[in-house]
Amino acid sequence: NATKQIDALVKTIQSDTSEAVSSMEQSTIEVVSGAKLSQDAGTSLAQIETVSHQLAELINNISDNAKQQATAAVSTSDSMNVIQEITMQTSTGTNDSAASIGRLMELTNELRKSVSGFKLP
Repeated sequence: NATKQIDALVKTIQSDTSEAVSSMEQSTIEVVSGAKLSQDAGTSLAQIETVSHQLAELINNISDNAKQQATAAVSTSDSMNVIQEITMQTSTGTNDSAASIGRLMELTNELRKSVSGFKLP
């Protein structure tokens, strides 16, 4: 009877030990899998960081280009204002010249009328 009890106890210990070993093996597999997932996540995060830096650089370049274009637009606008002012001055000068030419023609006609009565010998 004691032999049977010892035999049953040994079998129980062997079974429990086998289950413990199996459980530890499964835990080891899960730890290795978790470590692999963690390593993959770290690699992915490093790639995301690299892409983020590249995007930040591109955004800075776009911002710099936009500032340059804004500066060029302001310069172009200033140039257009100067051109408009010169055009207005030219228009005023042309109108003044046209008025002077008109007055000169009137004076020429008056002078012709004045001297038309004179005859050269």
